[in-house]
Amino acid sequence: MSINRKFWISMMSYSVLGLLLVTSVVPIVMMLMMSLRDTLDIYGDFWGVPLRPKWQNYSSAMLALIEPMIRSLFLCFTSIFGVLALAAFCGYAFARLKFWGKGFLFFLIVMMMTLPKVLQLTPNFLLADWMQLRNTYTGLIAFYIGGGLLFAVFLLRSFFRSISEELFEAARMEGSSEYICVVKIALPLAKPIFVTIAIMTFLGIYNDLIWPMLMISSPKLQTLAMALQSFAPKAGGDAGDISNPDLGVITSGYVFASIPLLIVFLFGMKYYVEGLTSGAVKS
Repeated sequence: MSINRKFWISMMSYSVLGLLLVTSVVPIVMMLMMSLRDTLDIYGDFWGVPLRPKWQNYSSAMLALIEPMIRSLFLCFTSIFGVLALAAFCGYAFARLKFWGKGFLFFLIVMMMTLPKVLQLTPNFLLADWMQLRNTYTGLIAFYIGGGLLFAVFLLRSFFRSISEELFEAARMEGSSEYICVVKIALPLAKPIFVTIAIMTFLGIYNDLIWPMLMISSPKLQTLAMALQSFAPKAGGDAGDISNPDLGVITSGYVFASIPLLIVFLFGMKYYVEGLTSGAVKS
């Protein structure tokens, strides 16, 4: 391939990447600028710059959304702990132990992963209603853990199978039990996979709206996604009227709700990429 052809291919590639970057960043920048402006300014000049930032928008949004955010974070961290704790031992069992029906059970896990989430809503709702788990955090957490286990077990099984068997054999020769092999050998090595699973589980739960709307009817138990769905303060201070919404406060609410997602990716991106590239491609 000639040098000129390589140059033009590189230029075209970077141009496409630059265009995708701009189209991704512009909506975020516009949301940040709108969150610091008054509603009249936004209607008057949509592309305007907040020359005098209205920081009160964030204080209003935080007062309305801080409690739903705390509830959503509680659901996320509790569900993540349950998914990681159960998936670690299940993944190790499928990867290293021999038991009757192992292949068939893992086949069922893979098959259930192929089912669209929307098809599972009705049976899950009926099961939750039969177990009297509606309008409770227990009902949300139980089904979040059950749904997150499938991919977590699949990913951890692949990673544990990639670890050299000699490590476990040496530990067994020293008198270590299978539990010690899991805790002392398998789990420390699987740190990037755990971070990957935790981030993916966090994103799924934190942004979920359909399942909480089916399960929760009390305003005191609303998650952040539910609160944002009905978050429409009036441009005058009164809440609950969508005929004259305060666009500045609404957009500041969305920015405030995005902060946990940004923090998770900033601190976990390194392990997230490492986990995807290590555990997902090994068998």
